[in-house]
Amino acid sequence: MACKVHFVLILLIAFAMGQAASGQKKAADQWLSRPVDDRTFRTFLDFFAYDKELPFDLHVLKVEEQEGIRKEHLSFQSTPRVRVFANLYRSTGAASQKGPAIILLHGGTGAGKDDRGSVVLAELLTRGGWTVLAIDMQYFGERGTDLLTTFTEQEKHERLYNQQPVYLAWVTQTVKDVGRSYDFLLEHRDIDSKRVGLVGFSRGGIVAAIAGGADRRLAAVALVYGAHFDALERGHLAAACPANYIGRISPRPLLMINGTHDADHVKETSVEPLYRLAKSPKLILWADTGHQLPTEEHRAAMLKWLRENLK
Repeated sequence: MACKVHFVLILLIAFAMGQAASGQKKAADQWLSRPVDDRTFRTFLDFFAYDKELPFDLHVLKVEEQEGIRKEHLSFQSTPRVRVFANLYRSTGAASQKGPAIILLHGGTGAGKDDRGSVVLAELLTRGGWTVLAIDMQYFGERGTDLLTTFTEQEKHERLYNQQPVYLAWVTQTVKDVGRSYDFLLEHRDIDSKRVGLVGFSRGGIVAAIAGGADRRLAAVALVYGAHFDALERGHLAAACPANYIGRISPRPLLMINGTHDADHVKETSVEPLYRLAKSPKLILWADTGHQLPTEEHRAAMLKWLRENLK
């Protein structure tokens, strides 16, 4: 399997380089107008395979309770020698029987899951009745490395988002981390296997479109201020482009919340074309905002949608 994945990766990188040499400046743009076919898509799924028997080696680092929410700071092994750091939020009065949960992916800030925006969303969802597992994506939060140190937009794009092979590897690891998070919730926190959703904010929303299309165990997917790519991004390898995944989330429900004045995830060029590729059941809600956390109105709308689609 490893050799097969490596071979496919080489082919995809060669394909992208060949297109760049032929004068196509934005290779990823083509996926918006013509996503890959099913046969090609199935080869992408090999990237996201992982060892389901690998021990989690769970470490609970801290437990605290505040204002009716119990938060566990923990880490577990995702893939060999790769650990995920996470915060697990639960209402202190939550029922003991199997319940629903949400895996939460943060935006592109250095603090990762501990960024104020991620914490606000996690607590909102917890008070709405879900167990929430907010994870650090690779290179962010407690998983920081010397790849990113300042987390400026220039650095993130020069070293990660616009380095296509590096970005593909990052996307691949994140999708595996989401899959292992799903397994962890079932095996260690008694969550209902049919009631696990995925919510991603900003960069987390971009990757959530990929994880949601790749992992069909996820019951519902919400992209909060996500998009195809941002204003400084130049393109993706096919296997790292949300345009090739968002149409495959169906028949599971998809929600998108976006701002009409978002200068980073632009409505006309990055959001609406991606949404058109999604299939029913789908819903997009537009806020009269820039790139930010959802307004109180749209937070309420998201909770309502989740209650209807992740019962």
